[in-house]
Amino acid sequence: MSTVNDTLHLLLHTESQNDAEGIVSLLRSSGSATRAQAFTSLDEFTQQLQQKGWDILVTEVKANNLSYQDLQQQIQRLNKDLPLILLTPDIDLMLMEDALKRGAAAVVPKDESNLLMLAIDREMHHLRIRREMRAMEIRVRDAEKRAQSMLESSREAVAYIHDGMHIFANGSYLKLFGYESVADLEGMPIMDMVDGNGQGDFKSFLKHYNSSNQQTDELNTIGIDGDGNPFPMNMTFSRATYGEERCIQVSIKASNKNNELEARLREMSNVDIMTGLYNKPYFMAQLEKSVDKAVLGGETGAIFYINVDHFGKVKSEVGISRADTVLLELANSLKKRINAEHILSRISEDIYACIFMGISADQAVGTAQSLRQHIENLLIDLGDRTISVTASIGIALINETSSRPEDVLQQAHYASDGVRKLEGHEQGNGVMLYVPLSREKQANEVGMEDLLTEALRKNGFRLMFQPLISLRGSDAEHYEALLRLPGSNGMEISAGEFMNKPDVTDALKRKIDRWVILNTVKMVGEHHQKGHNTRVFINLTSASILDDSLPGWIGVALRAARLPRGSVIIQFSEDDAGRVLKQAQGFTESLTEKGIHSAISRFGCALNPSRNLKHLTVEYVKLDGSYTREMNDSPDHQQQLKNLLAELHEANKQTILPQVESASTLASLWQLGVHFVQGYYVQAPQESMSYNFEEESSF
Repeated sequence: MSTVNDTLHLLLHTESQNDAEGIVSLLRSSGSATRAQAFTSLDEFTQQLQQKGWDILVTEVKANNLSYQDLQQQIQRLNKDLPLILLTPDIDLMLMEDALKRGAAAVVPKDESNLLMLAIDREMHHLRIRREMRAMEIRVRDAEKRAQSMLESSREAVAYIHDGMHIFANGSYLKLFGYESVADLEGMPIMDMVDGNGQGDFKSFLKHYNSSNQQTDELNTIGIDGDGNPFPMNMTFSRATYGEERCIQVSIKASNKNNELEARLREMSNVDIMTGLYNKPYFMAQLEKSVDKAVLGGETGAIFYINVDHFGKVKSEVGISRADTVLLELANSLKKRINAEHILSRISEDIYACIFMGISADQAVGTAQSLRQHIENLLIDLGDRTISVTASIGIALINETSSRPEDVLQQAHYASDGVRKLEGHEQGNGVMLYVPLSREKQANEVGMEDLLTEALRKNGFRLMFQPLISLRGSDAEHYEALLRLPGSNGMEISAGEFMNKPDVTDALKRKIDRWVILNTVKMVGEHHQKGHNTRVFINLTSASILDDSLPGWIGVALRAARLPRGSVIIQFSEDDAGRVLKQAQGFTESLTEKGIHSAISRFGCALNPSRNLKHLTVEYVKLDGSYTREMNDSPDHQQQLKNLLAELHEANKQTILPQVESASTLASLWQLGVHFVQGYYVQAPQESMSYNFEEESSF
């Protein structure tokens, strides 16, 4: 439901504490990191609304003598964007109608947990979009201010025209045509800036540009300067908005003898040197224009992602220099099959891409199949031998939903990679059209257990290490071990993503946890032999907390590696511990008896976090990342963090704050007495434990 770094902030109004805890447990079981707060009165609700931002309110019809109508009215009075999901004892159509009219986001029968999850998922999706839109509006306003400032100070002559009339011009434009101020130019036809002999061609050009969906176009003509003298000028037209009015931006450059040379240099910068095709920067620029045409003008098209199959093997067989010949011959062959208007490009060593506008999905698949067959039948002469290659072609459609060019290219990449998953195309040589999965299908992907089992069998997991920096002085080097599963598309999947899949059994989770422990202990042992005093946090799942034999097994592994006490710290999440609190209590006690330290992570999200912590024997407490992200949002957030840290320090717990991304955040945490910090500001996860802890003093 949420991404790994997202935390759902949930307000709960229920008849009982058990009902509230049940909802939180349901969300966390689905993989959603949740910080929840229950309330029982309108005053308490109002205080929560004003203290911090919340994502979702889940309330029963009338709990604690407080109705949902009162809550909705208060949300509206305070002008908060807080979706209200109403839980009802049964299906009551009149109640549903009334609640929706009052602004409730959804009405769900109390016992329908699946419907509640879907409603929360949908409302969070919509809420993120609204927040992104508001943030985007602010960025747009800021960009407009910067653009206006740059426009006014630009040496290039720039004007905005609407219906052929000037509505704004910068100083360079006014100077070029001999005007004192914008007021003198307003309402003046742009036609008057063009020499009389060229006005006919200019009028035809402008008419064609206005009727097309083209974003940018150029015209070379003759202008009349402020002294009445003609001069050659290059005019660039682009669609724009000025003063919230749709218009055309006109940029004018006086032509000179270097134009031809500049054009040649510009053309060379767009070309891949080896093949003569367009390069990736030019391709992305043209893809952006195509996406703009699709979103703003309703045009449709597709891009092809043509990936040469097993090119690494080809290089091994024929050598690097002749492998370049293979790529060149393939490029020349594709160039003959694809019209220049389709922007055939080489975007990576063995990957070509092409934009086809004005074709449907079926036409795109047919064209791609024809290209695939042509590549398969192509014979490439290398002098002493002839070889052939195949390609996997991924297709992504360009239409009104294609808001980001990078996403379109990524979709085509996924489709190309997906060819090898098709029956009969395990070696590639196929075509696939990218079809987005619904959120339901994404959440219920099958086959993860088989994938993880195979990774265990082939030792296919990868360990990454991220340092924790002590703010209170420590002789030891601290790291956290992070598990990754390399994906077929080159992307890595974190343990937080694949361990929560419904088809991953507890037995498999325990096996994976033991793999992590064994391989981490081995690496820590090697690190100690090099003279490092290293301690590593190892994350376990709730399945391992239920394994009574695991503490003893860990002790044996540590002795075999000859590691001193405290070298490994076993870590599990607050949510996992809360679900099996009795077993977690016994588990941490067993670890302590064997001299093994333990830690609890993502702390502070439970309805009553301190209550659970009292039952656990842990030395370290890592707070949820949301505390770090939100600490500077308001004084209330910082005070809340300060109070929680004070309580933990009073209990002699070593505290860790993750997701530290700036120097200002780190300075604030130092003042709050935090023991350790972790995050990309310090260092991103690395394959080795190579952080220079001697530089800690610079923090």
